[in-house]
Amino acid sequence: MKMRVEGFGDADRNLAALERLADADDLRALGMDALEPVADAARGMVRQRTGRLMRSIGVGTQLSPAQAARVSPDPGTVEIYVGPGSMAQAITEEFGTVREAAHPYMRPAWDMRLGEVIARLRVGAGRRLKRIVKG
Repeated sequence: MKMRVEGFGDADRNLAALERLADADDLRALGMDALEPVADAARGMVRQRTGRLMRSIGVGTQLSPAQAARVSPDPGTVEIYVGPGSMAQAITEEFGTVREAAHPYMRPAWDMRLGEVIARLRVGAGRRLKRIVKG
């Protein structure tokens, strides 16, 4: 009995196209765009005394040196962070102290905008996939 199997060439080409979806620069851009609504919401929720904490909230790929010393990303991964800059008041504002109540702004922003983050990731990945498939 002789069997002939066809179509693996197309499957290999399609898998190679999907690999391009994982381009690190594109993934960073996609993730940063998706997380921006969380940063916007947090900026709107944080109490403003001087405005410095609010202005420090952003989306990026870099951590402060102190934060980076505690984090060890796996090689080949793309990590994107959303939150305030390296400021002591960022932590005390979110969690409070023994003398002052907490005024959370990051967790509520995340909870409020998570659906939008997922939707933006889905749409962005879908657009990227369509461009790759079309060639």
